Amino acid sequence: MIEAVNGKKVSGYTEFETEDEVILRMGSKFRVKSDPLEQSNGSYLVHLIEIDDDLDQPLASAMNNMELAAAAATQPSIKTTS
Repeated sequence: MIEAVNGKKVSGYTEFETEDEVILRMGSKFRVKSDPLEQSNGSYLVHLIEIDDDLDQPLASAMNNMELAAAAATQPSIKTTS
């Protein structure tokens, strides 16, 4: 499993249309997020997360933080009186 912000879904254009395939930009960098899980067929599932070059911060969480901050900034403030 890969958490990426800069991927483009290509499932409808490939031989295996039922698989969730994406193309990632050249030079994308990832960090292993968790220990690999061995599958019943002998393969391993590795959870990767895309990282930002400058901050070495996961991009997915950085994007979530920006969305939360933007949503909070647009919420009207509520004034209370006592």
